[in-house]
Amino acid sequence: MNREEAQLELDATTLRPQDASPEACAMLESDAELAAWHSQRTAFDEKVAEVLSASIPAGLRERILQGAAQNARPNVRWITPTILSAAAACIAGAWLLLWPGNSAMAAWESQSLAAVAKVEYGMSPLDARAKTYEAVKALLNQKECPCPSAVPATLASLPTYGCKRVQIDGRPASIICFQLQSGKEAHLVVFENNGLDRSPAQDSPTFKSAKNWSYASWSHGSQSFMLATTADEAELKNLFGLV
Repeated sequence: MNREEAQLELDATTLRPQDASPEACAMLESDAELAAWHSQRTAFDEKVAEVLSASIPAGLRERILQGAAQNARPNVRWITPTILSAAAACIAGAWLLLWPGNSAMAAWESQSLAAVAKVEYGMSPLDARAKTYEAVKALLNQKECPCPSAVPATLASLPTYGCKRVQIDGRPASIICFQLQSGKEAHLVVFENNGLDRSPAQDSPTFKSAKNWSYASWSHGSQSFMLATTADEAELKNLFGLV
């Protein structure tokens, strides 16, 4: 079993982790990258549970358990499709509730927030991992991905998780993931702003919030940036030396 096969199996059994095979569980213990993905996936599941808990009808859990007890040995042939369908429905419904964008945002703004949310919740794994900003920049340059020309010094000094290439408003973009002192993450999106509609101001960050996200956007020369986090706005502003 390779990493991709283990990831698919662990994702399919997210609602019943006990159904995962010993091979997948063993790989989860030995593969650091798979473990990091699984940790993000678990965090997403917990967020889904939190969002959906308010709308679960009373007594639903008891009815499900009663039905499970009456069918203690279900046919294996339909277990996996049923689990996959249930998981997909939960993820799709929860994503609609968690999606931080709205129609008032510029396309690049909404798409950037959606991209970082997918990374934060483990729905979109990183392309490469590195522990420092300089190491991430080297990776981006090596792969010819958009690389920041300049970022706040406090942000550049933070540990990093890695990076991911995405598309924002039809143009190549990169996401760099930083580890904040609080233990939360901050995600920097960078892309070229030539012809960008409603481009953010030059060298002057604008701070906004959407659902449980705080974010800042600005431009520097031919590049535009968004820095988004689920930490509070004070911690975000501290990265710019404003608190």
